[in-house]
Amino acid sequence: MKKTVEKDITNSIKEIIQELVTAYRTNKEVNPEMIEQMKAMRELFKELEQPTIVKSVRLAYEHIGNHGSLDNLTYWEDEEIELDEENSSFEYYLGLLTNPTNKYNREEIKELNVLLKGSPEA
Repeated sequence: MKKTVEKDITNSIKEIIQELVTAYRTNKEVNPEMIEQMKAMRELFKELEQPTIVKSVRLAYEHIGNHGSLDNLTYWEDEEIELDEENSSFEYYLGLLTNPTNKYNREEIKELNVLLKGSPEA
């Protein structure tokens, strides 16, 4: 029973991520409705007992709320991640969340959390 519930939650998270990617590609920015979707996604990660991811999603939407995007993080340059119209920092971040249990994705999420925690509020 628990596996079925976890799978349903995971599928709901993936649906939200796909909706966010589609909305971002349409609008080229993160709008308040998308922030609300991120908050809903965070609640789903809570149900999966993923504290690192729960924190990351909160830090990300707070940062986006204050700065408009994730583009100003030094992470992208430090890791030599090429961002462009086809792969924005927001889409890259959402890609990490599609499989947060992958050890490489989790490592990147933790690195991003450190930068997000250390970024100024305004």
